[in-house]
Amino acid sequence: MKPVTFNHAIQLAVLRIGVALTVLAKIWVEFDQLDMLFSQHGIIQEVLTKPLDISYVISLPKVIDFFGIQNEHLFLTSLYTVFGLAACFLLLGFQTKISAFICLLIHLMVFNGYNLLAFGFDGFLFSLLFYTLIFPVEKVFSFDRLIKGSTEVIAPDRLNLYLRVLQIHLCIVYFTAGFSKFGGQEWMNGTAIWKAINQPQFYTELTPFVKSLASYPWISAVLTWGTLTIELFFPFLIWIRWGKMQASLLIGVIIMHVFIAAVMGLQMFAWIMIVFDLSAFGGVLFRKPNLRFLAIFDRKSNTYEEKISGLNGCRN
Repeated sequence: MKPVTFNHAIQLAVLRIGVALTVLAKIWVEFDQLDMLFSQHGIIQEVLTKPLDISYVISLPKVIDFFGIQNEHLFLTSLYTVFGLAACFLLLGFQTKISAFICLLIHLMVFNGYNLLAFGFDGFLFSLLFYTLIFPVEKVFSFDRLIKGSTEVIAPDRLNLYLRVLQIHLCIVYFTAGFSKFGGQEWMNGTAIWKAINQPQFYTELTPFVKSLASYPWISAVLTWGTLTIELFFPFLIWIRWGKMQASLLIGVIIMHVFIAAVMGLQMFAWIMIVFDLSAFGGVLFRKPNLRFLAIFDRKSNTYEEKISGLNGCRN
């Protein structure tokens, strides 16, 4: 069995590295505010979280109660320190499965315990952490592979299965997002983007500039209908192997998320979606890897390259 070629297997490395960087960014943002966010005397009191608690799921408040932890500050600081170390190990691909499990467990405890503070970003991070745990991400660009000197490879049909799961999940996400918007008055009349950027919670340094542009009705309509079109038709057009259709569509989706990050201040959400996009379909950006810098990593036969391309469903 020949090893999977670089430009396809690297999507698993993108998944692992992207998720690890996301966790580190989350820790960086939250570390100085742990007591305010997650202690029993924080901004979300127990009287609000208790009615939402589900008895059979693990959560941070349950762990604190079960062990009778008195010094919440020390506990939360220690927990997030472990969280950060596990994310660093995951980034390097060292003890990858254990690191991914620790990251998933801690994120799950926080996510379950404080769902009033949870957003779409947290749900997507949970999904990608789960995929990082169950997929063989340690076999690509990892210290685990380097230390073990392993020659074990990912079978083409297995790689196809892993990528197909990511691809179908992503397509469902975009289609449901677009379908939920379709028919809405603001999305149909082209004012949704204009109204979104005028909400105070989405203000950034670029907002005034974009607002000045979007004040022209046709620009607001283009941005609104463009977003709706991408979300609705991405799940179908991304499978069409015609010209540069796939690569152009993927770049368009990434630009959409960059716009969301820059104009609406949703950087973490935009980042996790870009990681999701590249993990699922990043291979379409490399048409002829053996003729480019990827050749230093991939010296396998063109015949095998064609076989993998066919399995992946993405023309490279």
